[in-house]
Amino acid sequence: MAAIYQAVCRRASSLICRFHSTYVRKMRYLNDLKEDDSLCRQAQTSGTFYLFHNLSPFLQEVGKQYLVPQVSAAEMKRILEKFKEAEQWIEKSVLIGCSDEHVAHFALDLGWDDSPLPSVSASALEKSVIESELKGSFTDLRKALFVVDEKDSPLLASAQSLLRWHNSHQYCSKTGQPTQKNVAGSKRVCHASGIIYYPQMSPVVITLVSDRSRCLLARQPSFPQGMYSALSGFCDMGKRSVLNSK
Repeated sequence: MAAIYQAVCRRASSLICRFHSTYVRKMRYLNDLKEDDSLCRQAQTSGTFYLFHNLSPFLQEVGKQYLVPQVSAAEMKRILEKFKEAEQWIEKSVLIGCSDEHVAHFALDLGWDDSPLPSVSASALEKSVIESELKGSFTDLRKALFVVDEKDSPLLASAQSLLRWHNSHQYCSKTGQPTQKNVAGSKRVCHASGIIYYPQMSPVVITLVSDRSRCLLARQPSFPQGMYSALSGFCDMGKRSVLNSK
């Protein structure tokens, strides 16, 4: 009995070590991609892309399920070459993660002309054209989170947040000059002042109001049928929400 217990412990320890080893290697690889533009460009040629259009993620309906397709680099290039702007659009993508096998994942919003410099600008791509090409649709993120697999939800939310940040930080707050993102999209730089901008987190709170037997929920006219939400909102840094204070 003791021998079996020891064997099980060794097996569990081995699995835990393997998991942590894989995680550490993946985090180191992601950090290398964020710091090395050449390495990140190379990863773009073999990575996968999550597509957005004006911050709405692209979904495909298969039967009664909604899938979040990972478009391969080759397929992405094929689609963008139809618009003769493939390289410019790939440069707009942002790194959002990678697989255990070190296949990098990028997010790309095809609905924005987000470059402050007209000389490197690419016009927003027609939403219906992309939907027809990939046989899917762009869906509001809040609605999408209710229908996609739970493993895809965090990635979609992180991707939208990072894309939104880049769109709102195209100019330096000190000099007013255009900022330029690195290839991975982990920062933006104002070359006129040398200031480096990093993505910021906005403090937010969500509160469940309850009398122990019932909950107070709300909905908007834009919500699909049957969708309700707890009360939520932004709050100042270092302060408690009025809803959550006693």
